[in-house]
Amino acid sequence: MSESKENKDLINPEDLGLKRFEVKTRVAKGGGLENAIFIGGELLDWTIDLNSLMEAYKLGPHFVREVQKDIEKHFSESVSDFIGRKVTTEDIQRATKLGWI
Repeated sequence: MSESKENKDLINPEDLGLKRFEVKTRVAKGGGLENAIFIGGELLDWTIDLNSLMEAYKLGPHFVREVQKDIEKHFSESVSDFIGRKVTTEDIQRATKLGWI
């Protein structure tokens, strides 16, 4: 089978309504490095409130788990708003591996 025939048989994820999902390391505003998420080539402007997370660590493991659940919920909601459809934490985990959401 020729290469051009093989390419015609491939499904383009964008044709299925999926967007490219990329985690890239970049220089942070403060000068250090940070991971940034790009969806469809656009930066997802989202950060974790590290002060709240540090406070939870001081209070114990139960509080850390609750804060982590809250972070997951808000992150899923933010990604959902960004792409215009509901996504779950599992969808985001899969997108991190596959590169499409």
